[in-house]
Formats: sequence, C-alpha cells, structure tokens
Amino acid sequence: MGRLQRGGRADRAFILIGPPTMSTRSQRYIVDPPSACPVHLRMPGGRPISQISFDMDDVARCAWNEILQTAPRATSLFAFLEDLLEPGSDLVWREQGPGRGTEMRRAFSALFGRFFARAYLQLNHDFVWFAAIDGDNFHLSPNWRVSRKPHSLTEMPDWICARPGELAIGEAKGSHQKGNATRGGKPGPIKTAEGQITGVRVQKRTPTVRGPRWLSKSVKGWAVMSRWGLASPSRDPYLYVLDPETEGELPTPEEIEDLVQAVARTHVVQTAIGLGLLTSGGEDGKILTPRRRVRVTGDDQNRQFSGMVITPFGPLDLDLDEANELSKLLSDPGLVRFVGLDEEIFSTYLQGQTLVPRQQERIGDLSIIGKDGLLVAPVSQIRNDGIRTGLA
Repeated sequence: MGRLQRGGRADRAFILIGPPTMSTRSQRYIVDPPSACPVHLRMPGGRPISQISFDMDDVARCAWNEILQTAPRATSLFAFLEDLLEPGSDLVWREQGPGRGTEMRRAFSALFGRFFARAYLQLNHDFVWFAAIDGDNFHLSPNWRVSRKPHSLTEMPDWICARPGELAIGEAKGSHQKGNATRGGKPGPIKTAEGQITGVRVQKRTPTVRGPRWLSKSVKGWAVMSRWGLASPSRDPYLYVLDPETEGELPTPEEIEDLVQAVARTHVVQTAIGLGLLTSGGEDGKILTPRRRVRVTGDDQNRQFSGMVITPFGPLDLDLDEANELSKLLSDPGLVRFVGLDEEIFSTYLQGQTLVPRQQERIGDLSIIGKDGLLVAPVSQIRNDGIRTGLA
C-alpha cells in the first residue's frame, strides 16, 4: 500500500489531542454589551445566560484547525486535553494549570485561548472560515488585505472570520488574571484585544482616476478572553466577550460576498498546506502534491478525504495498515487518528469555484466533520481509496 504522506512529518505540527470521547465543561459567561449576545444564549427575559458550556470534542476539532493553519512546521508536542482538567463539569485546570513557570503558563494560556475563542465563534456565531492573519498588510487576495493603522503600535489580531453574509476580525486571549471580571471595568487582556481589533483596517483595492487606492471597509470585531479556572489556588473560570468594530465604509453586499470568498479560500489553502496537500512554489505560489484519498466507514454520503495520520508521537509517514497496527499497541487505539479535508471542498478551491459551508456532523460516535470540511476520525474507521494527483 502507498504512503499517506511523502516524507516524514514528525516536525510538521504542534498537536493537541484528547480521548476519543470527551466531556462537556462549563464556565461563567460575560458579554459586553449584553445586546451582543447570540439569541440562543439568552434567557427568556432576553439577558445573557450566566454559564456557557463547551463540548471538548468541539474544542479539540477547533484546535486541529488552528494548529494546521498556524504551526505546520512547529515542533510536535502532545497535551492530552481531558487529562489536564479537574474531574467534574466545570472548565477547571488541574493544580495551577498547564506548564510550570510564568513563561510556560503564559504560552499555554495564549494557545489554549485561541482554541476556546475559535470554538466560541464557530459554535455560537456560526463562523465557518478563519484566515489566520500573518503580519501587517496581510493579503487575502489581490484586492483585499488587513492592514495596521498608521502609528498603531498594537500587534495584529488573530483572524479575519467569515460565514455567508458576515465577516469579523477576531482576537483571542487566555488569562490567569485574578479578581472579579465585573469590577473595575474591562479586564486588561480584553482592553488589549479591543485595541488590536480597532487598530487594523480591512481594505479593498479600488480603482480611481488617480490610480488604485486601498479603501477601508468596516467589519465587526470579536474579542474573546478565557480566564482559566484553577484547582490550586481555587479560581473560577469565565469567558468574556466584547464586540468592537473596525473603521471604514459599510461594504456592499457584493463586497461582502467577495471578501467572504477571499477569507474562505485563504482558510482552505492554509489548512491544505498544514495537511501537506499543497507546498510552496509554482506560478501561483502553491504546488499540488500527490495525496491519498480515504473514506470513512459508516459515512452515508461516501465522501472522500485527503490528509494525514496523527499519532501520540506526532504526524507520521504511515500507510493505513501500519497506522492500524500502531493503534493496537496503544492502551487507547483511538489516539491514532486521520485528519483530512473533504476532497469536494478541496477540488472546489482548486477549480476557483464558490466555497459553501457544510453541516457539522458526526459519523458514528468518534468521527467529526466540521462546516469547513475538516475530518477528525480514528484510523480504525478509515478505508483506503487510492492516490490522487492533480484535479482528476
């Protein structure tokens, strides 16, 4: 049988995984202003609910997305998400939280903050595509970019997010901040996130009589902070959400659709690079690599996916027989997984056609497909379907 990937993958991703079936965890929920709260998170009287819950399976799937898009060549590191949490229903980390020492805790806090913020925006605001912003004047297409305001000293925010008809700049924060979130105004990390969002402009390249100009278009912003609950010293968790906006003219419906597609295409290409389906080079900066197609046992739609095998030792260059043999050597075979992209979505991207979201769904108890077409499944549920090269 052929290989799932060409060349080793042990240095390709920072991986966060957990048990095949995870728990649901809750924390306090604060949204500023309350009118920004999604309808389904409101009580009968219209006020935001006081507690918000996360299915940790959903958080883990968002973590796969985030790592594939932002750290495809980082060092492989495993953290078993469920094992880091206290037993029970609250989102409380064991002891003083992941990591030892201020710098390590800060690093874990920032990374996990991105996972939970992405899960919140995906699950509660229906955002499908997240383009990870990589530096100033970040181009989504030849005609759209995210640019830092002149004289702004803030860092760039994390994402520009999209769903059909809607866009937003997103910034995530993780915090070990002490104290009560409702005293003394906004928490410090939220103030920083607000400055990052309002410190950028979403711009369209527009022809004028004096030549092309970059004109700013206003989009919504979402700052999402996770204040971590700890077992020792005891500290309750909460999620704090703020909704600033960027400056500029309101985009037209046609501009919104054009920008949504630019974000969607950037999301797909970042994910495909993380999965090894594309590499840098070629006329358009990307080269399509040979990829193994697979199907999922129990998928009524019989879809094809392309991607890689992930193990407790990182992404490995294994065929499916080898991956299954490895899984049988582990105390939990479900820790050997296949992560891949829906071939139909990938082909739609390659052919330059309009990308549309899918329904998030489960296949059986253990396989999850997101609205963007990313599959996470135990390798035992995967069937080989041959090698594909090019668009055919």
